[in-house]
Amino acid sequence: MRGHMTRALAEQQFEQFRSAVLGLDNPNWIIEQLELTGFDPGAVSAGARWFSSFKDRGGQKVIFVSPIAAARMVAASLAFAVHAKISSCDSLKEAYEEAGLGAVEPRPSLLALRLPQEP
Repeated sequence: MRGHMTRALAEQQFEQFRSAVLGLDNPNWIIEQLELTGFDPGAVSAGARWFSSFKDRGGQKVIFVSPIAAARMVAASLAFAVHAKISSCDSLKEAYEEAGLGAVEPRPSLLALRLPQEP
C-alpha cells in the first residue's frame, strides 16, 4: 500500500484481490505498508471485506510490515475478528522469511494499492 488509503481505493481493488485469493489453498498474506502515509477511517470497513475474503478462502496468517502503529492496530483487530493469526515484521525480507519463502528476493506484489499518478 502506498500513499493515503481511502475506502474508494480499497473497494476498487477488492475484486482483483478476491480473485487472486480464490486460486490459493491456505494462503499467507503479507501486507506491506512501508510507503503508506495514512488512511481514512472508511478504509477500515472496506478492509474488513478483504480480511473476510482471505479467511473464507482458508487463509491462516497475516504478516504485517508497517511503521504506522494505528495501521498495525487496525490490521490486528481485523485479523482477530476473522480468527486469523497475525505477526508484525520490520522489513519485507523478514516477512518473506516469516511466510516460509526463505531467500526469495523481496518485491512488491502485482496487486498493489497505489494512488493514481497525477498528470
